[in-house]
Amino acid sequence: MKRPMGVKRSTIVTLAAGIALGGLCIAGLQKTPLAHAQTRILPSFTPRTISMTEADDIAAMEKADKATADLVDFVEPGVVHIISESKMHRDMMGNQLPAMGGEGSGVVYRPDGYILTNDHVVGGFDKVTVVLADGHQLVGTVMRAQDVDLAVVKVDAKDLQTLPFADSSKVRPGQFSMAVGSPYGLDNTVTFGHISAIGRTNTIRDDRLNLSRMYGDLIQTDTPINMGNSGGPLINVRGEVVGINTAIYSQTGQSNGIGFAIPSNTARLIADKLISGQKVVGGALGLIPRTLEAYKAKDMGIDGGAVVDLVENGTPAGMAGIKKEDVIVRVGNIAVKSETDVRDAMLTYGPGEKIQVEVIRDNKHQTFDVTLTSRDKLPQQRTATPDLAPDQTPDFQMPKGFDPHSLFGDGKDKGSASKFDRTGPVRLGVTVADLTPELRKQLHVPSDVHGTAVMSVAEGGPADQIGLQVGDIIEELGGKAVDSAQALKDAIAGRKWGEDCNIRFARFGENTSSTETLPFKF
Repeated sequence: MKRPMGVKRSTIVTLAAGIALGGLCIAGLQKTPLAHAQTRILPSFTPRTISMTEADDIAAMEKADKATADLVDFVEPGVVHIISESKMHRDMMGNQLPAMGGEGSGVVYRPDGYILTNDHVVGGFDKVTVVLADGHQLVGTVMRAQDVDLAVVKVDAKDLQTLPFADSSKVRPGQFSMAVGSPYGLDNTVTFGHISAIGRTNTIRDDRLNLSRMYGDLIQTDTPINMGNSGGPLINVRGEVVGINTAIYSQTGQSNGIGFAIPSNTARLIADKLISGQKVVGGALGLIPRTLEAYKAKDMGIDGGAVVDLVENGTPAGMAGIKKEDVIVRVGNIAVKSETDVRDAMLTYGPGEKIQVEVIRDNKHQTFDVTLTSRDKLPQQRTATPDLAPDQTPDFQMPKGFDPHSLFGDGKDKGSASKFDRTGPVRLGVTVADLTPELRKQLHVPSDVHGTAVMSVAEGGPADQIGLQVGDIIEELGGKAVDSAQALKDAIAGRKWGEDCNIRFARFGENTSSTETLPFKF
């Protein structure tokens, strides 16, 4: 066993002698009253050596340190830097607009030149360049799965080093994780953390492509993810991809320690479909599922399921006879243990397909024949964004216990921090949603309250200046009752910038409520 590291004895002796000699010299110089007043008797002491941990512990740390560096060496060749560009174009008036571009990351999925990334990194651009770890730059062809925010870029290459994919259904909070990518264009950047949660569900707005995407099963991580990490891998200790880094929760545009990744199982399913030439258009049941609580599943004698929180008339599920509070246990050939399985099944089965959905109702199993449709053919969702300019719309629309400000983890979207634009039609500076039963439950809004719920607030807008918050219920504007998103639009219509107005809104908590009427200026 090696001798513990420490300071040499000769050094200690020299140090002690120096202290003593210095003390005598200082004492000899202290002739003033001030010096005498500060004089005090110090207790005798024995100097301690400053030593490190036992050699065996150091060896263990060195071994772990080497293992981490070896993991990075293994992963980095399978991660690419992606540069996306759009040519200069013209607007509707014929005015020339500057070129657009952004940067992101990707994973080598197959050695013959297939790169997996996010759709918001490469979708809609005129030119996509893949920069390999060794510096080679290759122009690629993009295959998109726009609805699920995944894409495959094909480049002319062979014998590329790929990364293995893990089974994301086995990911557990607390596990180690590592992100590799090109934040802010700094390729081969490595950050470390752990999985902080699983099964996160949110809607994220992509203003560049003018659409909102529903993400049903995001992996949450505290591994630092920043602009440009989108499309890159989230890695476990075995060097396997557990997710594709996609978004961050941030009010500043920088990492706040909450990032989100699309699970590897979903990414692999979509990548294989795209590579085989299949068009990825997810089916739609027309219901909102929620994972069945563990204790209820135990009481029912099942491994899990998904409770139907909402199903509307005119949807495939509604027309088939599926009802609210039914517990879904199978969709087609896919066993359902959580809401994620229901959402993933819609990636397997497409619009027009006829499938069977098995549910438990009143402790009895029932099976319904359902013909799926596409999302855009579902009855119009009771949600509106009446007055917020595209560059002022935060990405997260539905509050899940936190203020819904988020940014894509790429180099393009700068979030809602831009100056509020007071030109064009008058706007309040909010996005709102009608009060559906599930939203009332989430925001603790009583059934007798009428209004429209604030989903996001634009920085610097009229609503922001009077302190309106996500979750507030707008009940009246300018003396006009507001009971829907459309009613709010009608109350704003015809007003002018600089005009004075009053707004009444309510705010609810689990056991609290308040109502306030405030004056403001558009």
